[in-house]
Amino acid sequence: MAHMALYRKWRPMTFEDVIEQRHIVTTLKNSIKNNTVSHAYLFCGTRGTGKTTLAKIFARAINCLNPSDGSPCNECLTCKGILDGSVIDVIEIDAASNNGVDDVREIKEAVMYVPAVTRYKVYIIDEVHMLSTGAFNALLKTLEEPPANVVFILATTEPHKLPATILSRCQRFDFKRITNKGIEERLKDIAKDCGVSIEDDAIRLIARISEGGMRDAISLLDQCITIGNTEITHKEVIEISGLSAAEAVDSFAKAIVNKDAHIALNAIKDAMEEGRDLKPFCNQLIMWFRNLMLIKTGGEALSLVDLSDEELRPIKEAANIIDFDRTLKVIQELSETESQLRWAENPRIIMEVTAVKLCSDVPVYTSDSDDVLSKFELRLRQIEERVSQIQQGVAIKPGHTAKKARPANLDSEKPSQNEEKKIVKKSKEGDSGAGNINKLQEWPEVIEYIRSQNKMKVYAYLLDTWCFISKDGTANVVVQGDDALKKTVLSRNDSLDVIKNALGNVLGHETNVKVIEEKKMDTVSNENEADPVLERIKQLASDNNIPLNIEE
Repeated sequence: MAHMALYRKWRPMTFEDVIEQRHIVTTLKNSIKNNTVSHAYLFCGTRGTGKTTLAKIFARAINCLNPSDGSPCNECLTCKGILDGSVIDVIEIDAASNNGVDDVREIKEAVMYVPAVTRYKVYIIDEVHMLSTGAFNALLKTLEEPPANVVFILATTEPHKLPATILSRCQRFDFKRITNKGIEERLKDIAKDCGVSIEDDAIRLIARISEGGMRDAISLLDQCITIGNTEITHKEVIEISGLSAAEAVDSFAKAIVNKDAHIALNAIKDAMEEGRDLKPFCNQLIMWFRNLMLIKTGGEALSLVDLSDEELRPIKEAANIIDFDRTLKVIQELSETESQLRWAENPRIIMEVTAVKLCSDVPVYTSDSDDVLSKFELRLRQIEERVSQIQQGVAIKPGHTAKKARPANLDSEKPSQNEEKKIVKKSKEGDSGAGNINKLQEWPEVIEYIRSQNKMKVYAYLLDTWCFISKDGTANVVVQGDDALKKTVLSRNDSLDVIKNALGNVLGHETNVKVIEEKKMDTVSNENEADPVLERIKQLASDNNIPLNIEE
């Protein structure tokens, strides 16, 4: 007999066997017991959280001849027929490969026939978001008003891709990720049944790698058991899963903390020689510094650190050396590096450049916008001085007349360059025009809400920002200092959506979001106030008969 994968062998057969997801299980069982089965359901969630499993259990339960507390008995002829595939009234369709209009038309024609054996004809459509637009349109009417003995169960990992017309016709259930504790308990039962022992650290690592997906966790355990050893160790899980050894990650992380580029580069070299993929290696480093950030945060944040004492030891040592701000910047830089590694032709070079940057004393993030602006202002002042000399008759050529000479004392009334710098600096420091800007008092609540939604990347970037609402109702997120990368990341559409959603939840109404740099506050602090640099350019053009076309 062919070997059956463990995730298939240990697939739950009744509602009671399902790990977690009790909010969904209870609702489905009650609908069966109260005879209130709906015509269409939508199961949403990440991979391995039980969508297809619950769909199959539900299909048997509503057709079972001897249900027990809403669960299928799995012993009657109907249940056995559905399990072995001999009953044709329960149809599973993979929308990824059957996503055309013709495929949906076949369903529309088939639903008109009564079930051959069962009470309900059930259509389980997996990865339903893969259907084409035409297929969705063809499914609409049937999904809204199917025959009384037909039930549709749609499963998807990406519900946002479904048309609103489909969503409104289904009862939606959102599947949560399986907790590490739930995964660990199930893995222990499976390992015991298979006659193998497994270290606690190994189980904990498998649960952490699976990221809430039970199928991924069981598949990795199955792979470990296949080796043939009677005891599965933490080291074997690392080797099989393709992760870099904890020693290599610790070595690289310590090199960053101690600014030792030589050790960091050697860690990359060792990882490459061992055949390790640098993207998972970078992800492990991000998690290493994420745990370091939580330890330095302290308080309730410590409960989010799920590591053994041995794994925590080097991180706690690093917490006494590196400061909090640099920890955040390391996480930001590694996160950007991880995104680059996905498409890089030579990932080793990208990783080595990142290592040198993080281990050097040169600031990780630099912006040359200040230099450009300074050079522009310097050139502008030089032109103004030259024009002023011409207007005063110092360097007028014969036959040329200066247009409308300005008063000689005009320049003397202007503040000096040092005074101008003081004025600009004062306007940028705090009140930006003495009261024109009111800081959003609820901004800390907004940041905390983003943290509660586990959007840790956006949360980390927002920690030292502040916000104000402009006259048009726009929420302006102000980035302090010269962190151009922070502004770039926060200005991305996905980051803006997270911030907009948080503001809507805290303020109670939707608002547009804009990310600006604190050094450019003078362009938004007072919408009715003229830009001094722009006014100087206008005046210069007017005095010298220079055509000027100003565009945004």
